[in-house]
This record gives sequence, C-alpha cells and structure tokens, in this order.
Amino acid sequence: MTYLWKRSGIVAGIAIIAVLSLLCGRVAFEARGELAAARAYRQDDRPDRAIEHYRRSIRWDLPLSPYQAEAVSELQSLANELEAEGNTDLALLAWRSLSGGIAATRTLYSGSQPVREKANDQIARLLATDRSAAVDARLSVEQLAADHRRLLSDQVSPDPFWGLMLMFGMAVWVGALLLLARSGFDSAGRFHWATARGPVWGALLGFVSFALGLLFA
Repeated sequence: MTYLWKRSGIVAGIAIIAVLSLLCGRVAFEARGELAAARAYRQDDRPDRAIEHYRRSIRWDLPLSPYQAEAVSELQSLANELEAEGNTDLALLAWRSLSGGIAATRTLYSGSQPVREKANDQIARLLATDRSAAVDARLSVEQLAADHRRLLSDQVSPDPFWGLMLMFGMAVWVGALLLLARSGFDSAGRFHWATARGPVWGALLGFVSFALGLLFA
C-alpha cells in the first residue's frame, strides 16, 4: 500500500510538471505569435491592428519571458509616433491598450508599475486636450488632466488578504481530500470515521476559506 502511494505521488508530480510545462509553452508561443503579428501589421502601416496584437502579446505574460517587455516598448514607440503624426485618436488607443494589457496581468501584489503609470498619464493628457469632450468648459487643460488622472488611479486592485485566503483554502481543501483518500478508509476500502474526521473537517474549512476568498478578492 505504501509503495502504491509513493508511486502515485511520483506519477502525480510528473503529471503536474508536464501540465505546467505545457501551459508555460503555450503562453510563450502565443505571446511570440501576437508580437510577430503586431510587427507585421505595423510594417504594413495598419497601426490599429498592430495595437490590438501588441495588447494581446502583453496579456500573455510569463515570468522571465522577453516578449511582454518587447511588446510594451514597441507599443510605447508606436503611441509616440502616432501622436507626432497628429493621429491622437489612435495614440490614445495605444496608451489605453498598454495600460489595460498590463492591468490584465496583475497578481495579488504587483508593486509599482511605472510603465502603466506613464500610460495613464498620457491617457489623461490626451483626453484633456480634447475640448469637445470636456464636461466643464471652464476647466483648464491641466485641471481636466488631473481629473482624468484621478479617475484612472481609482481603479480597484485585487485584495491581497482575500487572495491569499483563496489560495490557502484551495491548498487545504485539496490536501485534506488527498489525506482523506489515504487515511479515511481501512484496508478493505470501508470508510473509517475515526481517521477520516480530521481530513473531513480540514476539507470543509479549506472549502469555506476558498469560497470566501473567491467572493471578496
């Protein structure tokens, strides 16, 4: 029985590593493909399509992957280029895509995001220069930019406490179920409450923690 559990543990470990490897490979493959598409559309002078694919490449984020950094740098360059040509609408779209793409990759704690902060500054500035969209025509460009920037800063980020509770609950829930499968039954396969009591309560606690974290994160 012990041998079977050890063997099952090894097989499960290999399966987890294989799945994670496939996921990482998929993320890197998609990020590279979207970046290549963005470059092709930019080369064909179709900046609207290039912006879309740069945003997609940014969202396929993976630690140590070079593709997000390249997409971010090139999208910033494209935004500046479009504004210099007088195409402020597409420049605004580019900065919005940059900010939104980075926001989509946030984790429980992302720390300072200077690139996104810069993008939000540019969004606020470009919105403020469009006087036709101003709510109050008496406000100066600087005041409008400050108002837009404040609204951009008010976006809600994931709550680290509830996010950690979610992950903790999931780990306890799954671990308790595995322990229940291992020690909650006797050699004949009959349920044994005396040894199953702890894992059952642990699974219940883990599920409740997971549900609360999912609700409030």
